[in-house]
Amino acid sequence: MKEFLLHVIPVTSVELLAACIGLFYIINYKVNKPTRYFTYFLLFTVLVEVIGSYAAIAYFSDYKYFGFVKGTLFEENYWLYNSYTIISSFVYVSFFKMHLENANHRKILTILLILFVVGMVFESVFSETFFVSYSAYGEMIGTLLILLSISLYYYQLLTGDEILIFNTSLPFYISIGAILLHLVLTPIFIYSKYFDAESPEFVELYKRILLFTNLLVYLLYSFGFIICLKKKDSSSYIL
Repeated sequence: MKEFLLHVIPVTSVELLAACIGLFYIINYKVNKPTRYFTYFLLFTVLVEVIGSYAAIAYFSDYKYFGFVKGTLFEENYWLYNSYTIISSFVYVSFFKMHLENANHRKILTILLILFVVGMVFESVFSETFFVSYSAYGEMIGTLLILLSISLYYYQLLTGDEILIFNTSLPFYISIGAILLHLVLTPIFIYSKYFDAESPEFVELYKRILLFTNLLVYLLYSFGFIICLKKKDSSSYIL
């Protein structure tokens, strides 16, 4: 239990820090919808982390707490994080899509996003994976969609005037964090089912990568909000 808390408390703390700074930002400035929605998503992420801890608490307490989940489909929290993958991918792709000026690019992302969500719904209904492991489909396709949306945002950035002030733009910092988060953690999540007590070195590596990647990403988000507060990021303001 102690080891679990040493992992989850720092991660949840930096997620909460990013959410609180973002909340301060949107309360004190008239920001656009993408920035506002992303801040709410950060708060939602904290909530998911707190709720998702029930599985570890139940296991480490020998089901003294949350004993009612033992032997059920909800004994593990894969169902929660697979659901979160759908929401997370939708939010990230939508965030960058709303910053795109090219109507065709926005349309392509919208179609792909709808197909992704439909595919995830079908998988959750017809596949047992939803409750027993992280969804490889959800992680891989979600990551590809996010990377595509960021690539289109970078293309717009490089071909427009915004490149001159990219270092004070909130979407830029979020894009860096999103790339790091998904390129590093997606392979870890996909192959997590192969990590067990018989390979403690891999389990330890898994924990360390998960911890430090989350710490770095959400501190980066916090830094992005702070930079925008100081520099008055025009890309997040209502025009």
